Amino acid sequence: MERGRIAPEQYEECIREFFSEIEKTYRNALEDMEALQERRYFFQKDCISEYEKELLPFLFSLQEAVGSQFHGNRNKQKIQQALEYMEENYGKDLNMAVVSNHISMNYSLFSYAFKQYTGSNFVNYLKELRMSKAKELLLETDLRIVEISRQAGYDNEKHFMKIFKASCGVSPSEYRKNMKKTDSHNVPQ
Repeated sequence: MERGRIAPEQYEECIREFFSEIEKTYRNALEDMEALQERRYFFQKDCISEYEKELLPFLFSLQEAVGSQFHGNRNKQKIQQALEYMEENYGKDLNMAVVSNHISMNYSLFSYAFKQYTGSNFVNYLKELRMSKAKELLLETDLRIVEISRQAGYDNEKHFMKIFKASCGVSPSEYRKNMKKTDSHNVPQ
């Protein structure tokens, strides 16, 4: 064996171990495991330089996939933080700029990542969150509609009532009345 060189069998074993570790470590980032299997058999090529021509682009694409997955996971964590912030502060004056600034995320990226993560745009998600909280307050408290409107994040009671009716099909007071009737019929005797 010449200085600085290894025997072909040793090289082959190193490549097998290398790809075995890639499979274990980056399983989630590798969409095409078949392509990985094909690249580990360098000895099927006429020479090592042909193998390298295929291996290097694969390694660069693997690096890119792992990097984008890392950023995707980081974005998911940020959106989860945003959802927690919204859950805690839905009754305040919230908008996408406030929330994206709170989690230190670019406004445009936040908008895109939010929709990817939740399946809904920010405005509709916030509206549904507020309507859900308003329904809870209507059922669990005797608060007046104007107070429920404020607690749900709406300063204008008429605007709240309009959104509630569009979302639920009935006014807040009708919703409360209908749900209390339903509850009284479902009470075991």
